[in-house]
Amino acid sequence: MIPRIRKRLRIAAICALATIAVAPSAFADNGPAPLNGGESSAGQPVQIDVPVPTVAAPGREGMNGVVEIRVGRSAPFKVAVDTGSVGLRVFPGAWGPRPRGVSIGQQRLTSASAGRSIPGLLGKATMTIGGVTTTRPLGFQYVDSSSPLVPAWAAKGVYGILGIGTGRYQLTNPLSALPGEAGTSWSLNLGGIPRTRTPGLGHLILGAADPVDAVASFQLPPLGPDGYGALLWNDHAAPGCWTFGRTGEHCVDTWFDSGGHPVRVKGAVFSRVKTNAAKQVRTGTSVSFSSTGSAFSAWQIKSGRIASENQVVLVPSGRGGVNTGNAIYFDYTVTYDTVRGLISLTDDRSN
Repeated sequence: MIPRIRKRLRIAAICALATIAVAPSAFADNGPAPLNGGESSAGQPVQIDVPVPTVAAPGREGMNGVVEIRVGRSAPFKVAVDTGSVGLRVFPGAWGPRPRGVSIGQQRLTSASAGRSIPGLLGKATMTIGGVTTTRPLGFQYVDSSSPLVPAWAAKGVYGILGIGTGRYQLTNPLSALPGEAGTSWSLNLGGIPRTRTPGLGHLILGAADPVDAVASFQLPPLGPDGYGALLWNDHAAPGCWTFGRTGEHCVDTWFDSGGHPVRVKGAVFSRVKTNAAKQVRTGTSVSFSSTGSAFSAWQIKSGRIASENQVVLVPSGRGGVNTGNAIYFDYTVTYDTVRGLISLTDDRSN
């Protein structure tokens, strides 16, 4: 099906909620095992619909989707869903006494958000999302810092970040360790109105079906399997082509990031794009995004100043790349297929 030209789309800026950087793990998620733990999908639901309410992010930022998760035998608690990072980070206040089934060692690791380093300790536990539990215990970061990020999110009842990117990192994407089809495909969309910061309801579908009405699909570069056979893909390098105003089209690595708020653009190839003193693309500039080789735009917006909707930030130097931010998740369902390494966009409003 040939994607139709979009008449109205909103774009938001990039900056991942947290980019993980860790020291070698004392609880290495490696070792021989079948794909995603090797458990049969028989008896497992084909699709599991996990509600994703949206909340206004701290400060004057945009909006984020949250889901409930259980770690070990903990009670459920809310975490922000972030396709821009990999692995679970848990903030203080997620539980009182340490839950059964949760171990926290002395190995230190550091994550980063909004330019701030957030130190913590390496823990290990099974994780349960949508009533489905990982086939093995996974490493996670237990934050033990006083970063302003932690109390700001805690004030909104959010006690962590769930990184569900598909790349290779020290921590594991918990979704990839779920049994059966739930661990090989999922989709995410967000609800609400970023312009007025009005909450809404989105969905994380575990075991999502291959979309037959996708307006665009992107093949990710393979990174090989992890130690348990789950296939990894470079989701920071989707082949996307971008046009800003009357400048020419440039095809660069593109990163779909549900944790970030503005679209973040980088590269000397975009040096002709006009910006203001704050490095934001001038309001009203047309932005067009398509898959490589497509004659049609999959996504079009007019740049503006609204985070999670149309804010676009540009640094015109270095190698070219674009982080979409999370506005695309408000207009599209974004589906991840980790067997074939595909990211697909489905227009929610056409259904």
